Amino acid sequence: MKPFKLLIILTFLLLPFGFLTFQAYSAAENPCLTCHVDLKEPAKSVHAPLSMGCETCHMTVQGKEHPQQKDSIKLTQDMPKLCYGCHDESKFKGQVVHSPVALGMCRGCHNPHNSKFSKLLISDSPDLCYICHDKTRFTKKNVHLAISSVGCSFCHSVHVSNSPFLLPKPIKDVCISCHVAKAKGPHVVAIPGKNHPLSGVIDPSTQKWIKVPDPKNPKRQIEIPDPNVLGKEMSCASCHDPHSSNYKTLLTAERICLKCHKY
Repeated sequence: MKPFKLLIILTFLLLPFGFLTFQAYSAAENPCLTCHVDLKEPAKSVHAPLSMGCETCHMTVQGKEHPQQKDSIKLTQDMPKLCYGCHDESKFKGQVVHSPVALGMCRGCHNPHNSKFSKLLISDSPDLCYICHDKTRFTKKNVHLAISSVGCSFCHSVHVSNSPFLLPKPIKDVCISCHVAKAKGPHVVAIPGKNHPLSGVIDPSTQKWIKVPDPKNPKRQIEIPDPNVLGKEMSCASCHDPHSSNYKTLLTAERICLKCHKY
């Protein structure tokens, strides 16, 4: 039997006794709580291994006295391998991985012991995200309702994704999950039967253009898309900032049409 499966079985067999023992021990005798008094404070979320004892994740360093000597306590395994002892590692693998996850920085977002926030987070969203992401980009004059009312995780996966920008699905599909009418009805274009493309074509503003001789008139040149450098696919984000903007309807520029159209 594999050691991990054996540990799980023993945990469930000893859980009732172990839990009660730890509670009594931690309240009266656990020497760790003499210094780490914050672990005795009530919390909204508590990490499950706390009920199994500090030695579940921590160990003393041989030859060093704790707490007199620095670095006398260490983790039983390096991060994030320690976390994967309980949390399924496959759930943190994907085409796009959030930087803190890729670097094994679980503690960058989660408190390993307890927290006054849900899911052991060190802060609520979006303040948690602003630790790394520039807050000014998300707090302009007009803020996307998804951010102000729900939070970043409404549109982004917090750990991994198979779509760009940690989105749970392609940009267009994320947007039309709320903006349903934009998927079928006329958008921007007022001409009956016409609809501005939301995907499936190259965004002209990201396309590189090159000058070549006009086949009809070699004395003049014309501009064509560079076949070796394709631009990004057109999406809702081609015209709208998905977070916040100083322009109406979250446009990225005042006269946005001039990015692609000449008139």
